[in-house]
Amino acid sequence: MSKKMSKKAMEPEILHIDKHLLDEEWVHQPKLYFEYASELAQARMELEEAKAEFDVVKAEIDLTIRSDPTDYDLPEKTTEVMIGKALILTDEYQEAQKIVFTAKHRVDILSSAVTTLDHRKKALENLVELHGRNYFSTPRIDTKHLASEGLEKFKETVEDIKNTQVKARNKKRSKKRKRQKNV
Repeated sequence: MSKKMSKKAMEPEILHIDKHLLDEEWVHQPKLYFEYASELAQARMELEEAKAEFDVVKAEIDLTIRSDPTDYDLPEKTTEVMIGKALILTDEYQEAQKIVFTAKHRVDILSSAVTTLDHRKKALENLVELHGRNYFSTPRIDTKHLASEGLEKFKETVEDIKNTQVKARNKKRSKKRKRQKNV
């Protein structure tokens, strides 16, 4: 699941906000945040474990080099610098270091995802505020000055626009629900 979540964190899906489904976006936001924050905590723990394992590997290799430096093409009397360089050149050291680097990268990616979700929350707040101020409302016209046939045509057009918006909104909700079921 860890690698799955890391891949998911790199997908721009968490960046998408449907301004016509703000209620559903808000309902989904805490769940998203919890998923990524939990995964970040898990990744941080795995990073600490990788660092601890790396320290153990370094210590074991160091002891092995000190016990028989000739196995590492070092003279019998070695210096700390020589031991340190021989240590870095071993495959075990490099593999353990690579595991630490990979764990650190995963923490960085998930940390970015959690930060992105903080930004997403602020964007949702702003969109709700805009919605509350009728930013997304349909245009209105003063109907007192329209002739009666113009008024009827106008009302039909407005009704068609509303119906089209409702259909589009329902279609988006349906698609979003299908996507969420597949996740």
